[in-house]
Amino acid sequence: MLAFLVALAAVILFGMALPATVKYVAFMKVESSSYLKIRLDVLYSVYVVFAVAVVVRYAWAMLNAVRGVAPEEVDITKTSSGL
Repeated sequence: MLAFLVALAAVILFGMALPATVKYVAFMKVESSSYLKIRLDVLYSVYVVFAVAVVVRYAWAMLNAVRGVAPEEVDITKTSSGL
């Protein structure tokens, strides 16, 4: 139940912020970075990709929570790269 609520909150909040984020990134095309001379909308567009990925990821987690699929167990005693 808690997993569903957290996923729902993430989807709603990131979804509500997404239109304003896209507008802001589009607005930043008038500015460029001072040293590299790269337009800031190109630099900030990675955040739009991140926000969309978060919405998709938590929508998937919400679907799994409704279906009753438990998240994969993580063994913190194993040595790994963290990925």
